[in-house]
Amino acid sequence: ILCNAQRDKKKERAYLKMLLANQVDGIIAGAHNLGIEEYQELGLPIVSFDRKLSENVPIVSCDNYQGIKLAVHDLIQSGCHKIFFLGNKQLKGNPTDQRLKAYLNEAENLDFTPHICSVAFSDSTLLKNITIHEMLQNDHPDGVVCTDDLTAILVLQEARKLGLKVPEDLKVIGFDGTKQIQTYHSELSTIAQPINDMAILLVKLLLQRISDPNKELNKKQYILPVKLIKSLTTA
Repeated sequence: ILCNAQRDKKKERAYLKMLLANQVDGIIAGAHNLGIEEYQELGLPIVSFDRKLSENVPIVSCDNYQGIKLAVHDLIQSGCHKIFFLGNKQLKGNPTDQRLKAYLNEAENLDFTPHICSVAFSDSTLLKNITIHEMLQNDHPDGVVCTDDLTAILVLQEARKLGLKVPEDLKVIGFDGTKQIQTYHSELSTIAQPINDMAILLVKLLLQRISDPNKELNKKQYILPVKLIKSLTTA
């Protein structure tokens, strides 16, 4: 049973009750609305996608740190000097926190001044557009590393409104690299997650936990490699 609670805590709680009523054998959790307590009350085996729930729930994620490192290096090699990080600056102890950490470390290693423009994945498109517009208009970055592809596409749209040419005036790179993005926005350079492999591993781990819920975990976190898909926005 596939449930999409989006950013709604009430909806996520309702889904958990529904899953319990349907006597599911286990849960793959990827939503960020509720704490581990409400999941543990179900008494079901759990595995997590890209989110730390507790020490005894295994996490599957991509190499978030290496992904942003690749993105920053691509912008540097493309001639960027004023590189902005566009993503959430609030750290919550999840694997995706490594994206900001990687950016800050690379700024120090490569000797450029870090600039963080904070937007949350949960922000509305309107709020993101306002923030992006102000960043481009007032701060004049020549490179932007985004923590997701949809936000990167908004940057490209706002750049066009301001008459900025990509990649001549501004270079942009995203993160995720889904098939849909690669098909409909093939111009976007991005860091691609191994989505199929992560899905297979999540199911495999859940089946293991269902077959033996009390078995000690071999690993607490599984990190899968990412790759750079270079295209026109960082040419």
